[in-house]
Amino acid sequence: MNIEEKEFVTLFEAADYAGIKRATIYNYLHDLGIKTHKFGRDRRSYITSADAKRLKEYKETPWKVKVETRKEPEDALAL
Repeated sequence: MNIEEKEFVTLFEAADYAGIKRATIYNYLHDLGIKTHKFGRDRRSYITSADAKRLKEYKETPWKVKVETRKEPEDALAL
């Protein structure tokens, strides 16, 4: 599949391109802060081809890509 030809790709296509399972892609999307898009009545979710390339880079070299840290809300700490 040639990612460069498309502006948006489905999550299935992005997972196939990055060499990860479709279920794993959701963790990667959260770690990298990538937002999905939906178009019209289409049920599938899409990401940009640039984001698909970021997913592949993250899979190949996770130590080089800065990810968002998961923080607890400050209100939850003040019980």
